[in-house]
Amino acid sequence: MRLAWIFTDPSLPRIYVESVKGASGPGKPVQQRPPQHRHRSLQEYEMPAIADPYRDRPYTSFSTPRDDNPDGSHSLRLRLRAARRRAELTRELAEGTNPSTRPELALRAAQLTSARNRRTTARSLRCTISEAHKPPTTRSRMVLIQRAAVIDAETPINAMVERLCGPEPVQAQGMALAERILTNADGSPLYNASEPGTLHDEMRGAAAALEADAPQSHQVAIAA
Repeated sequence: MRLAWIFTDPSLPRIYVESVKGASGPGKPVQQRPPQHRHRSLQEYEMPAIADPYRDRPYTSFSTPRDDNPDGSHSLRLRLRAARRRAELTRELAEGTNPSTRPELALRAAQLTSARNRRTTARSLRCTISEAHKPPTTRSRMVLIQRAAVIDAETPINAMVERLCGPEPVQAQGMALAERILTNADGSPLYNASEPGTLHDEMRGAAAALEADAPQSHQVAIAA
């Protein structure tokens, strides 16, 4: 029996081939697992790995500079708490609570006012108007919006879309109000029958609350 190592590609693991003596013609190569040599490095049998940014760090250290921030403003634990209480924090911000009172509120406010969330909210509002104007034969069966209310509130909705697409910063309260209108399926006038003009007034209040000098009178009732 003759044992031999062959190398098909330097980047691939070694292949162990056994040639059987006494067979007619050349022996057939049979792929087997490499022998477990006690003194060989484990890396010798491993496939190449992708670049690892943590390769030079100790195995017990996977923290980032944000996780080590003394105030914990961006720590993983804080982000998990904010995600778990997302709806509650959004409601507090919509009611006008100062984001600086708690780290969770500050983080949620930063998420709501981010450029990415502004684009997402603007896109959702545009889709709402588009859906409301579709003829009955082409309307989506999955979108259960109050189309008459949306058409009535089209002016403040478009005003908010234009504001969100602009370069000026926005306030967390206005973004939280818009978020509640778009996601609160149980209480939002966007999805539930309500008094005429309710959605119009809520969208106008949300657009006004985007501004830094928005008075408290722009706050609107928030359904539970």
